[in-house]
Amino acid sequence: MRRTDEKDAALLTESLCESGMADSVSKFPHGTDTMMTREFDDEGVSLSGGQAQKIALSRLYAKNAPIAILDEPSSALDPIAEYELFENMKRICEGRTVIFISHRLSSAISADVIFMMEHGRIIERGNHESLMRQNGKYAEMFRKQAEKYE
Repeated sequence: MRRTDEKDAALLTESLCESGMADSVSKFPHGTDTMMTREFDDEGVSLSGGQAQKIALSRLYAKNAPIAILDEPSSALDPIAEYELFENMKRICEGRTVIFISHRLSSAISADVIFMMEHGRIIERGNHESLMRQNGKYAEMFRKQAEKYE
C-alpha cells in the first residue's frame, strides 16, 4: 500500500504468495505497481471483497506485527474462500496474537479462545467445544446459524 523499492521485492512476492493473491496481482495492468483503486488512476483496479481481504492478509504477513486485530475478516467471502482465508491466516499468524471480531460463528470454531459478548460485556469464554457444552448464548447462536446450512 506504498511505493516499493528493490529491497522490498522478495517480501512483497512472499507475502502475496502466502495470502493466495500472487496470481491475481500478476494479472493487474502494472503488477504490484498497480493502484488499488480507480479513484486516482484510470488504470487502477477495483478489488473484490475477497481480494481486499487477501491484500490485508498480505500486509499482515509483511508487517510481522506480534498482534493483529481483524474486524469481520471474512465478511465478503463465500464459504470456500472463507475457509482458505482462515487456513492462510492460521499459517501466517502462527506464534502471534490475533483478535478477530465476527458475527459469523463458523469462523470462531478454530479459535483458541472465544469471548462471547453481549451489550459490551463478556458473557461467556472458552473454546468452541467448551462453549457448546455450556449450552449458553454462544451455543444457541451457533445452532441458529448452522440451521441455515442443513
